[in-house]
Amino acid sequence: MTPPTLPLVPSLSASRQAPLLLPLEPLTPAAFSAFGTAISPPFEPSLTTPPRSAASIPVPLHAPHQPAPMFANQNSALKTSPISQFTNNYPAAPAPASQPQMSMFSCFPRNLSGIGIETAPSSGETIFRVSILERHPYTTQTFCPLGLSAADSSSAVFLVVVAPSLPSSTTTATLTPGAGAVTVANPPDLTRLRAFIARGDQAVTYAPGTWHAPMVVLGQRRVDFLVTQFVNGVAEDDCQEVLLGRNHVGVDLSRLGLLGGDGNGNKARGPKL
Repeated sequence: MTPPTLPLVPSLSASRQAPLLLPLEPLTPAAFSAFGTAISPPFEPSLTTPPRSAASIPVPLHAPHQPAPMFANQNSALKTSPISQFTNNYPAAPAPASQPQMSMFSCFPRNLSGIGIETAPSSGETIFRVSILERHPYTTQTFCPLGLSAADSSSAVFLVVVAPSLPSSTTTATLTPGAGAVTVANPPDLTRLRAFIARGDQAVTYAPGTWHAPMVVLGQRRVDFLVTQFVNGVAEDDCQEVLLGRNHVGVDLSRLGLLGGDGNGNKARGPKL
């Protein structure tokens, strides 16, 4: 079923000469705290041996957004827990019972497939067009990349695009022509969208109800994500989607420097704006 389309926000009209471009922000626990958890290593890469005593355990890099670590595994490891929220709000909702689920999302570089990628004809800027948002009303959802490290940022990164909700409000979204309309409670505030760039040594947890774009991988390689959440098998309970329609929002990718194509002389694909 095609998701409903949000009404036009005048400041985001496609009649603008260029889309509203979101600046790229580094994904940090502090910057992302309103939307969930940016899961980042709590220690510097140079820490390669365990501390000699509890008193010498380093303070986490992102305190107070990371709890104090403690010794584990015969003092051969440091455990930082909880590093992220893991929330199940289904029991408090008028919804069938849920269960935890672990999935694998194999995400291919958007710049190679051209999906969601546009090129500005005047400037030649490479842009990711934000055309759809989703939320999981009763559960957190965590994306953990496998096989990547911070050193892989020259070959693969991923975008985290989020929007706050408009609390205590509703909007009327249109369905496919002739199918009527639906009411969306607490819709996304499209004027306050934010775009974060994540490294290979980071994971991300979306808080329940957080509006976000589907995963966007950029670079020259596929990224496999281990995804954890709760589900009950009812589509509308597990994931709600909305299309942005004529609201013209994008993320400028030009400065990333890793979108040059597939390594065989083929440029990043995407339609002209």
